Amino acid sequence: MMLSKKKLVVAMMVGAFSGLTIIACGGGGNDDYIPPAVQPEKPVNPDTSDPMSEYNSLGDDFKIHQDGEPFDTYMGLVMCGYQGWFGTPGDGSPLTTVAANEGWYHYRESEQFRPGVLRNSIDFWPDMSEYEYKYVVGDGDETGYSSPFVLPDGSHATVFSSYDQQTVMTHFKWMKQYNIDGVFMQRFVGEIMDARHKDHFDVVLSHAMAASNEYQRAIAVMYDMSGITTDANMRIMVDDAQKLMNEYSLSDRTKQKYYLYENGKPTLALWGAGFNDNNHPKPSFLRTYVEQLKAQGWSIMLGCPGYWRQGGNDCVSGAEHTELIKLIKACDAFIPWYVGRYGHDNYTNADWQTRIKQDIATAKTYSTASHRVVYAEHIFPGGSDRNMHPNNGKDNPDHTNTGFRFGGQFYWNQFYYDIKNGAQAIYVGMFDEIDEGTAIFKQLNVSKVPSNVASQDYYVNYTTGGSYSMSSTQRTGSSIQWSELASSLDIRFQGIDDDKPTDHYLWLTGEGRKMLNGQTKMTKDIPLR
Repeated sequence: MMLSKKKLVVAMMVGAFSGLTIIACGGGGNDDYIPPAVQPEKPVNPDTSDPMSEYNSLGDDFKIHQDGEPFDTYMGLVMCGYQGWFGTPGDGSPLTTVAANEGWYHYRESEQFRPGVLRNSIDFWPDMSEYEYKYVVGDGDETGYSSPFVLPDGSHATVFSSYDQQTVMTHFKWMKQYNIDGVFMQRFVGEIMDARHKDHFDVVLSHAMAASNEYQRAIAVMYDMSGITTDANMRIMVDDAQKLMNEYSLSDRTKQKYYLYENGKPTLALWGAGFNDNNHPKPSFLRTYVEQLKAQGWSIMLGCPGYWRQGGNDCVSGAEHTELIKLIKACDAFIPWYVGRYGHDNYTNADWQTRIKQDIATAKTYSTASHRVVYAEHIFPGGSDRNMHPNNGKDNPDHTNTGFRFGGQFYWNQFYYDIKNGAQAIYVGMFDEIDEGTAIFKQLNVSKVPSNVASQDYYVNYTTGGSYSMSSTQRTGSSIQWSELASSLDIRFQGIDDDKPTDHYLWLTGEGRKMLNGQTKMTKDIPLR
């Protein structure tokens, strides 16, 4: 298609900025057309003779959210985490102009973006067919930090930048099309301390706020508190939250009608509360800052460990666990974190199902007549994370090139059993995280992904301490757990099953929302499309 003058000028400016080849498409036709909203169907009467026909437990007075109305509660919603952290040379971000080695932001590993394990950080490749701006990897990259990725047809693969407004708009358009309620915008406290990284997340957030209004999708800010354990760092987060509250007029909804509210206030999520490590704030320490944020006018949602209820394992124990439960009850919503806790092989086992059912039942007791505490179950489509961490799944006999997703059955199992167990809201992790293979947006099929074979072989080394390195010769020694040629590891890019469309997980997410809201019958089988 021909570019409009405005889009052509932008593309030329961006290309001139970096010397990078950019492909821009669109600009005409009705690519941005959104079909009229379909009114939700009335809940189906459950078949009480079928013990597996349980429907949602949202309450008799629950009303399904209608398009065009503000989001006054997380109840009944399916929302996703949204990283928004991908960047490329030429996208206009100061990450490129000031620090060239950061140009391929969150695509790179070992300071580069090239084929080969430990040389790039992504496990899935985005389906680029609908993006307006496409960045060709290794073509015109004057910094020397990238090499071409070649598709099966011989062409060079392209990627997107989250810094481009049209990227974010495309993602929110998909949310509208597939009936996904919205997203929690990830904001990493450790990164907004640096002006260049803060600029990236500020710009992406502004794009998302505009997209929220355009496509009537729920939106909320989520701070990732990983590595944040000091008063000075917490102060940065609290001050930043106040600035966002003021900038977007979140307290009166005159600017952001679809910002997610809970208990009458805009929601602010804090991920990393109560984890049993030294990399996240302890509940007793966090309480002061939660109170300061609540004083600013926020309702607070916490992201907690998977074992939050009983403590231990990934969660704090003893006095700190007692403090965590007190903090949860004082907040307005919370979610567990399950990536790495269970998989397709054990999720439906009695131990996990009993745990999740008890978690949901316990969480519901935290709500009172005057204060609702929403508990959102976390689900994810699968995960791989092999280019950054090649030891993950190295000896797993079930390893495939589809990211341990089993055609979507693992994802659908979580929807089905969580709703059956009484879930009132769903948090999908993540919308766009191709880094660790948890993304649900459009990704290439297995047969369509680019090659991940390096032009020259090398050794990948893994130590007993869990660290990785690359070398030209094989390493030995007591600290080396294994040292193998990259080619022998055969780490390819993951992909969507060839017999399924690239939007398979977007569609499944929308179908899961129907099931949560009682608009379709509960079924353990993936619905027919």
